[in-house]
Amino acid sequence: KDQLGLPKWFESHKIHLKGVVISDYSYEPSHYSCIRSLGEWLSSQGIPGIYGVDTRAITKVIRESGSMLGKLVVQGSTPSVNLEIDDPNHRNLVAEVSRKEKEVFVPVEASKRQVHVLAVDCGMKNNIIRYLVNGLGLRVTVVPWDYDFTQDSFDGLFL
Repeated sequence: KDQLGLPKWFESHKIHLKGVVISDYSYEPSHYSCIRSLGEWLSSQGIPGIYGVDTRAITKVIRESGSMLGKLVVQGSTPSVNLEIDDPNHRNLVAEVSRKEKEVFVPVEASKRQVHVLAVDCGMKNNIIRYLVNGLGLRVTVVPWDYDFTQDSFDGLFL
């Protein structure tokens, strides 16, 4: 964790994707902060991943046809007819990625007149909080997407 109590190397408290598709996979991770491979990390999070895919071809199809639903199926796994399609259009994605509780972040060196910003988390990355607090010296209260802030006192609202 960093000095604000946020995960030091991540932009959220957990991984929010459903699968990873890449063209090439490195079996020898080389990032200085790495403690395990991408495959090990995805496995620990319950996220499937495949490699050896022509991702340029997929990009062209999406560019021409628009976004579409799909399934990640590998030879030898569950047949695709037995897998349901997870349609994100039928879920409240903002509720899934938003914080569940109100959190307050205060700069280490607070000024005499501290500006207070209330930020509504609709999928807010942790680095935005870091910048507002550490970079701009603001006191930041982050609230869930459905929080009623009409009675709260603050100097600025971040949506």
